[in-house]
Amino acid sequence: MILTSINNPRIKEVKNLRESVARRASGFFIIEGCRELSLALEAGIAITSFYFCPEFLGNDIHGQLLARIRNTKVAIFEVSKQVYEKIAYGNRREGLLAVAKRPHLNLSETRCKAVPFVVIAEHIEKPGNLGALVRTADGAGADMVIAADSVTDTYNPNAVRSSRGAVFTIPVVNTSSEEALRWLKKNNIKIIAALIEAETVYTDIDFKKPFAIVLGSEDKGLSSLWKDNADYRVSIPMAGEADSLNVSASAAIVLYEAVRQRNI
Repeated sequence: MILTSINNPRIKEVKNLRESVARRASGFFIIEGCRELSLALEAGIAITSFYFCPEFLGNDIHGQLLARIRNTKVAIFEVSKQVYEKIAYGNRREGLLAVAKRPHLNLSETRCKAVPFVVIAEHIEKPGNLGALVRTADGAGADMVIAADSVTDTYNPNAVRSSRGAVFTIPVVNTSSEEALRWLKKNNIKIIAALIEAETVYTDIDFKKPFAIVLGSEDKGLSSLWKDNADYRVSIPMAGEADSLNVSASAAIVLYEAVRQRNI
């Protein structure tokens, strides 16, 4: 059977998941795209239903993923072009979309390497920024991302998309700054706060020790809690008129310095 009505109750439920209120209330979210779905499956994300539109399936990778989904016990629904366009987010049209259960991670369940490498983002408001930051942390080999007092939803479609599926490959823990701080101190992880006004340049820090780099939102920066409890305060030299960088760009600069030092 092909779902052709945008007024179908199931389709309405999927469409509503584009909104944060519905995601938080239901505990479900949308995954779109071949790469993102593949990574979600490999990570064991609990997919509850799957929707595909043949008119948008354009290559062998799509077909292979669809065949893989068919071998699971997930409910699969073929939908019309009109219906798919109604449930898809933005202008992306890969013809593959799934509804999944939101993972709930906490700090006590998350494991780090022998020498921890943690990224903390405080009060991030834009889902695209959070997703890009998660992608950067994954690329640098960080143990986890802690979204402290996050305004945005980790499983916002924009966050999932901008992470390129990295939200499924690296643990992303949502918690308060206070809880994150207690956890860091309990595990003897040094806190490195990225601040515009800091006098120490990030390259002067020894990243071979257990550390957590803490970055704030672009408009407000870090709260006094992190400034006051930081073991080190670092800045990125700025040669032009701009006094700061996008949070994911800042993270990339600092994290890959850590990678460089750890690979020496």
